[in-house]
Amino acid sequence: MSQLGSNKTNKKLFGAYDIRGIYGEGLDEAFAAKVGKAYGSYLKSAGGGKVLVGHDARTSSPSLHQSFIEGILASGNDVVDIGLASTPMAVWYAASMGFDGGAVVTASHLGKAHNGLKLYAAKAKPLGANNGLGEIKRAVEGGELTENKEGGRVIKEEIVATYIRCMLEHLSPSHRLKIAIDAGHGAAGPEIIELASQAKDKVEILYLNCSPDGTFPKRSPNPLDEGSLDELVALVKSEKCDFGVSLDGDADRAVFIDEEGQLVPTDLMIGLIGAELVRRNGGGSVVYDLRASRAVPEYISEAGGEAIRTGVGTNFMMNSIKDSGALFAGELSGHYYYGDMYASDNALRTALEAINVVANAHGTSLSKLIKPLCRYALSGEINLKVNEIQSTLQKLEEAVAGGTKEHIDGLSVSFNEWWFAARGSQTEPVLRLTVGAVSPSILEDRTRHLIEIIEK
Repeated sequence: MSQLGSNKTNKKLFGAYDIRGIYGEGLDEAFAAKVGKAYGSYLKSAGGGKVLVGHDARTSSPSLHQSFIEGILASGNDVVDIGLASTPMAVWYAASMGFDGGAVVTASHLGKAHNGLKLYAAKAKPLGANNGLGEIKRAVEGGELTENKEGGRVIKEEIVATYIRCMLEHLSPSHRLKIAIDAGHGAAGPEIIELASQAKDKVEILYLNCSPDGTFPKRSPNPLDEGSLDELVALVKSEKCDFGVSLDGDADRAVFIDEEGQLVPTDLMIGLIGAELVRRNGGGSVVYDLRASRAVPEYISEAGGEAIRTGVGTNFMMNSIKDSGALFAGELSGHYYYGDMYASDNALRTALEAINVVANAHGTSLSKLIKPLCRYALSGEINLKVNEIQSTLQKLEEAVAGGTKEHIDGLSVSFNEWWFAARGSQTEPVLRLTVGAVSPSILEDRTRHLIEIIEK
């Protein structure tokens, strides 16, 4: 049977925003070919004709990549094959060159046994369950996969050097820093090596684990997993770097450590970078994740910018940037989005912006720069199992009197001395609670009270 012949698929592979699963358990070359054909047909129906495709460093990615391309070709689209690529590089190139779509074979920060696909329409628009991915899923499951007799053709391109040259347009430090970047043996390794070479007059970059290796021998593709930052911390300390940054498997997430090797909370980096961009542009707006510290909007406002609060996830972030014309957005998972890059997220751009922040602070270290943002006590995200999400949110709202209430991605309530945000998981009956307060004692008291209400 040909790769395009079977109609059996694992429905669990299709998520809200992408396709992910364990390689060999429904996610295989035959499945990739069918998705490629359905995706190509979807783009073709909207007038498409040229699609960019790249893949990450996982051992299963090259064969899935090839089968996926064969499916796209069968739909009658041409393919620009860029081979190994970070997701941000692929998305940026597809959008900037005016392609009708772009796709990356990747499972991002998930473990080495996983793989998947991220699919985009023109101008870096991600396809989700409610805008394209649902149609592709139905076509794959229903076997609605007619072939285009003419077929398409493949053009291979090498774009790393071009990409880095364009990224460096955003680097403008007042003096030369020394930083460390850990690619984690992921897709961005060659990009970081190229960056270190092209930017050597502006910044000294020490790099770790830049040889792509889908077995991920040194650490997890997720830089926040236990032990994943250890090697980077040791390098930053031993080489007296100004800071370090760790990327995930496809380089759409960035995690920072300061010059002392301490993890910098992501929301504080949102505040620092957002304020820098506001000052550089003489004003502007910054979008931030509803789980962030209250210090973030305060700091943005102090820099002369407008802070816009939104929900968690790519759709909330990108839509908020596009609706508001914001310069920048960030969420606590380590995704940072840029208005001048089609509202897409980009970890490498974020490393460059962090260089600008620290260098232009004229001798103030990253650990000192974040201190003005350490104004409040924060709980972090607390996951609580519930019977039903919406009824629990309603119960919580009825039990909490007063405050300013918002219903963006769940329930948020703000008081003078404390605040909280509660939202449901998209995949399981779990309520995610984040609490902040002006003091640790108020934080402890209010967090305990909220948990009692939720678990009652």
